[in-house]
Amino acid sequence: MRKRSISLILALCMLLTCVISTCATVFAADVDTSDTGADYGLGKTCKDGNILHCFNWTLEQIKAELPAIAEAGFTSIQTSPLQAHDGRNQWYWLYQPTGFTIGNELGSYDALKSLCSEADKYGIKIIVDVVANHVAGSNSGTLANSVESVFKNNKTTYFHNMGACNNYDNRYDVINKNIGMPDLNSENTAVQDMVIAMVEKYKEAGVDGIRWDAAKHIGLPSENSSFWSRMAQIDIFQYGEILGKPAGSDPTADNSELINEYAQYISVTDSGYSGDFLTAVKNGSIFRTQGGWTRQGVAADKVVYWGESHDTYSNTDGNTKNVDQNKIDRAYAILGARADSQALYFSRPSEKEHTKIYYGVKGSTHFTSKEVAAVNRFHNAMIGTNEKFSSNGGCYVVLRDRGAVIVSMKSSDVDISVNNSDKMVPVGTYTDEVSGSTFTVTDTKITGHIGSSGIAVIYGSAPAVKVLVGDTNLNEAIEIDDATLIQRHEAKMITLSAEEQLAADADQDDKITVLDATAIQWYLAQLDYQGSHVGETRSG
Repeated sequence: MRKRSISLILALCMLLTCVISTCATVFAADVDTSDTGADYGLGKTCKDGNILHCFNWTLEQIKAELPAIAEAGFTSIQTSPLQAHDGRNQWYWLYQPTGFTIGNELGSYDALKSLCSEADKYGIKIIVDVVANHVAGSNSGTLANSVESVFKNNKTTYFHNMGACNNYDNRYDVINKNIGMPDLNSENTAVQDMVIAMVEKYKEAGVDGIRWDAAKHIGLPSENSSFWSRMAQIDIFQYGEILGKPAGSDPTADNSELINEYAQYISVTDSGYSGDFLTAVKNGSIFRTQGGWTRQGVAADKVVYWGESHDTYSNTDGNTKNVDQNKIDRAYAILGARADSQALYFSRPSEKEHTKIYYGVKGSTHFTSKEVAAVNRFHNAMIGTNEKFSSNGGCYVVLRDRGAVIVSMKSSDVDISVNNSDKMVPVGTYTDEVSGSTFTVTDTKITGHIGSSGIAVIYGSAPAVKVLVGDTNLNEAIEIDDATLIQRHEAKMITLSAEEQLAADADQDDKITVLDATAIQWYLAQLDYQGSHVGETRSG
């Protein structure tokens, strides 16, 4: 009986190998990483790494910069809205959609598919900005002529039809009234279905995430809307724009409860803390270490911060457009180094005037600077490590288990000495990834010279890890799935992390081949395989 069972297992393994090989010829080209010739160490998911906002860039412009973006350590790229829209060529018309049709002057649906396919080669994720709260028209509720007929034919049911929102401190008005354009009835199932169909279409194109514009203006399940609970069922990263508090100063609404309810379904922007922290950086003053929403109970990995955003720069009242880029970078350096949470880096347009900022015009490539890239790489290298954030020695300091990001509050080209709290950073000598200067770490202090950017990034390599040989997916069990992952890796359908490769190397020859998958299959069939170390613990 045992021989028959073993034969069956081996037969299934051989069949699986054939299936994987066949699939590889169909799909491998979509995610082939061999062309890049480099491992950029980016986060494995959107939530793991920082975001570059290629504001107003065309999809082709983004595609051309993929190597530089990967080199700068950004895990994700955020595009501007790709929906058909009303109006002319100023940026804000992109936020006045005529419906949920994909494709505009920034690029077609096919161009998006091409971008996603190319981005996969670098390990970069694509996030698309989506406008689902309203369509083009007036604050009185009149629809623009270009709005799709399905909305015109169902105006009484597809819109709230309650006039303009004149009180942003009243939660009812915030989610039911027009914010410059006709407010969609997000509670309506047909409206939700159209949005879901569009998001699913984005997924089919290879999009990894959605950024929801005006998210706080779309009601929650507790407010009799199933919009967010239905969107959360789509397996894609999602975060929502929450400018200010969900209910402003409305005494009848508890902002803490509202933001925590949003965070049940999507990640959220912490615009209040981001803005206040930038102000502290500009003033060279101490500021609290905990974010606005995390103090309200939202998990850090559900929060997105920024030094500046397209709203703080491009709107008529944008308060960061005249702030020196270096001040923005200093704020980003700390926010982008924090544990768990993400930070968005904004590619500034060449113009500052609200009406002169056009879509389709490529923005600044300052994101390639040493200081920005070093912060992103630090963030990626520190995934899963602990954090202590403080202000001391005239600096903002983010300590992680293997390194630190240090930002001088007021000066540049300055010698600094900050606390190494709880011996977070291992004792030793480090090279600043930004200036190249030397930093010395003792049990109590970190000392060194911060260069002209005012930003220093120091860290060491990861400590040795122990893995179970054969446990390719690192779930502490050896299963047929582990062999499958090796076969998919060999077919260039996926890329295994360094730790996964350590576990996958069944014969310990420092190479991942189909023989490693075979060794796991023999192990599961309880057969001896010469040279196999499956089931042993290995350090590396």
